[in-house]
Amino acid sequence: MKDDIKLNSFAVELRRDWDMNPYSPIDVFSIVLSKIKELTVLFYPMSDFTSGMAVKETNGLGFNNILIGINSNMSKGRQRFTLAHELYHLLYEDGGELIICERSNLTDSEKEADTFASYLLMPYVALERYVRSNNIKDWTLDEVIAVEQYFQLSHHAMLYRLHNQGFITLEQKEEFSRVFIGQEAKLRGYSDDLYTSTNKNRKYYTLGNYIRLINDANFSDKISKGKSDELLLDGFRGDLVYTQYKDYEDFDKSKN
Repeated sequence: MKDDIKLNSFAVELRRDWDMNPYSPIDVFSIVLSKIKELTVLFYPMSDFTSGMAVKETNGLGFNNILIGINSNMSKGRQRFTLAHELYHLLYEDGGELIICERSNLTDSEKEADTFASYLLMPYVALERYVRSNNIKDWTLDEVIAVEQYFQLSHHAMLYRLHNQGFITLEQKEEFSRVFIGQEAKLRGYSDDLYTSTNKNRKYYTLGNYIRLINDANFSDKISKGKSDELLLDGFRGDLVYTQYKDYEDFDKSKN
């Protein structure tokens, strides 16, 4: 099993390759979708035991179809962590078979993916620098919430890192884990979005290459408008279908 130093180096190198500095928080969904053009991200309600899935297939022409599934029942912080976790399976492990990541799965591969995800979202040096810059000596819930809001890391993942890097004791970790974190964040003036599940309009949702392929095929007349709409609806993107029709109606009205 790869150690933390190796997995942190993978994360820092990926940030460097993708033109991100090692200290700042990142919008991981936007970055990943812009850097991996073949990627489709599917948000879908899954069981409480499943955080996500990944599959990579290569056809005879060398074209990769890459899919990451995210459990939309999970919190925003957990979804960001899951995307980073699945990246490890796709970028650093061999094999194109379907990988389903269950929270009870304690294989070396899953542990490595979790550690990599934590370091990608917040590299070792990023946390160290944050602590120095903010002159944090004694950790309270105020400081914990502030740093997880800054890096957009889930409460559970942040407590694990703070303990793992020696900033808080095991007793503090257990104490901070018992709070109603969404309410505590709101009481300190933050949004609770990081700790709550996806809103109902995004429970079923698709981003990335699937949408681009449909639109490219439609615009090049490889498929009809009706087929394009059908495929978009299959990908839970009715907002694109009905918005287009509304735009057409508005355009027709403007001509009259």
